[in-house]
Amino acid sequence: MTLQFITDTDSSDSSSENGETSGNSSFNDEDSLDEDEVIDIHEEPVFDSSKEIHYKVKYKQTFEEAISSNEDDEIYVLNLDAQKSGQTLRVATALSNFTCNVYDIDAGFKSNTTYLKHEKKIVDVKFGSSSTQLSSIVYTGSEDGTIKLWDLRLKEKCVSVFKDDTDAELKPLSCFDVSCDGRFLVAGTEVFKDDAFLLFWDIRTSNLLGGYWDTHQEDITQVKFHPTEDKTVISGSTDGIINLFDVTQTTEQDALQLSFNTNSSIALLSWFKNKNDDSIISCVTHTEDVQLWHTTDSSPYSIIPRETISSSMNIKPDLFSQIINCHQTNENGNIMLLVGNDNSRGEHLQSLDIINDGPELSPRTLFKNNKQIVRCSWYDYKCGVMVTGGEAGILNVWVPSDDENNSVDNTGKCTLKELPKVSLKNHSSKPY
Repeated sequence: MTLQFITDTDSSDSSSENGETSGNSSFNDEDSLDEDEVIDIHEEPVFDSSKEIHYKVKYKQTFEEAISSNEDDEIYVLNLDAQKSGQTLRVATALSNFTCNVYDIDAGFKSNTTYLKHEKKIVDVKFGSSSTQLSSIVYTGSEDGTIKLWDLRLKEKCVSVFKDDTDAELKPLSCFDVSCDGRFLVAGTEVFKDDAFLLFWDIRTSNLLGGYWDTHQEDITQVKFHPTEDKTVISGSTDGIINLFDVTQTTEQDALQLSFNTNSSIALLSWFKNKNDDSIISCVTHTEDVQLWHTTDSSPYSIIPRETISSSMNIKPDLFSQIINCHQTNENGNIMLLVGNDNSRGEHLQSLDIINDGPELSPRTLFKNNKQIVRCSWYDYKCGVMVTGGEAGILNVWVPSDDENNSVDNTGKCTLKELPKVSLKNHSSKPY
């Protein structure tokens, strides 16, 4: 299908090269254990405390709150987004009960809580862009086939619904993103009637602009607009392919600029800029490996296997490492991995720096007092704030500190003025 919406002559040029290229990197997913070695998978993971001295960047926890006050409710934090302006942090959480909660945490020791709802699982949540203040616009995408635009300032907060109603049944969305100029939405779908779709909407009119369905063979798991080039999009799928599109082109065939073969199912994609201002794509696979790609190359310039990540965490047994996210740590494009352990309570949460483009890793931060298997994170290197959510339904805020043990205490008080402990339990009853 043609995408006629981005053919204006003032469009910014894509930095991608034309033509389709395939990389053929491969993974050896071999067991590194000796054949006769026996590991008890129920063994509690233990951190080697003698290695703690190597974790140079200290953080402390300044906010902790369970989303649900009912211990019988198993609510996961599946995805989150955040914004920080001054002393106020605004966090949106996509929860496993098909709701999105938006919190304001500030130095006034109060929290404004807003509840937004879908009919099925929310696959992601995004704030609208705002360079000078906290955005009141929130986007939520769902397996119910809709992306909803919410304006937190209004009583009737849902102001637009984006969907593809060209079939009798709505296509189940699996991911979405908003362009950097705030004009367009893109969403990926699960396989629907033998095709996996990329769908595009004009945010100003809610009109479906078109779609692509020939470039992925399996469920699309990730779509990401370029952070500064509003007409460049990447998509990733369980078919192992990363596709890069220039959506100024009018046909899918012309729009497809590059295809990267990861040889593994894709879980997470992110954009970064290195010190030369080159665009970098990070890919986390479902086998917990990391690949780093230049957009001009046919193969990844770095592959960091799960075995390397596990051994770098200084935890035994090292069979249960998980990659939560990749985050940029400075203007030079240095990247850290936020990693955890999905065994037991998942309390071992830390970050690792990628050294010299990898695969070498070095310890960065131990996030002490974590109480859950973390599923999602948000990080801003300019202010150093980290936000995490996970399978215990707990929302945490972490900030840099020389005293990493000065965290939220049992009384719910916090000495850090910027991000105090705020109780959300007073707002736990939902208005629907």
